[in-house]
Amino acid sequence: MSGNITVLVRVRRPLEIGLAVLFHPADGFRELRGYRSFTAACILLLLTFAVRVASILMTSFHVTSLQPEDANMVLEIVRIILPLLSWAVSCYLITSIMDGETFFGNVLLAVAYSMIPYIVFTLPIAAVTLLLTRDELYLYIVLKWIVWLWVGGLLIINLGVMNDYSLKKTIGVTLLSLFTLIICWATIGLIFALTNHVVIFVKDVYNEVLYLQFK
Repeated sequence: MSGNITVLVRVRRPLEIGLAVLFHPADGFRELRGYRSFTAACILLLLTFAVRVASILMTSFHVTSLQPEDANMVLEIVRIILPLLSWAVSCYLITSIMDGETFFGNVLLAVAYSMIPYIVFTLPIAAVTLLLTRDELYLYIVLKWIVWLWVGGLLIINLGVMNDYSLKKTIGVTLLSLFTLIICWATIGLIFALTNHVVIFVKDVYNEVLYLQFK
């Protein structure tokens, strides 16, 4: 009996924090400061990816350019999960030198909880598209923007609340984190491009040597 109660408590608290993040974000993230759960972060990120996949399958074909048969699951992971992980790393790097009070696990958990509006509302929006005509596409776009603006707002709020920053400092750290994110992705892109050119050059040289050798 006590074991069932313990399990219930473990399940109930993350749900309560999730509801608080949705409707009272400052209180929710304040509660999250004392709650550490790598499992909860992983579950929320997996739910985010699962919702993305389900929305691709559910969204009516006449309001989206991405059809299920054209979807690439690996690419979808890159699109939805990698930016979140990158943002968590960028925020942690900046907050660690800006008198932050969070560890990377706290940052990752806060980022994962910030995706709750996406997890909760994306599938209902996808279901609504089944009732829309092409002329009502604007409604689908507006609803998607509302969800993503909600997520963006939560990302900013959690940065301030989790680190006990003032509004001014929160905005500054957010901009620095965004700049760090852009620099990191630009660096990765540059390295990938240079590596690709080197590989192509080596292949061309190798093929040229083989051609001259057996000519």
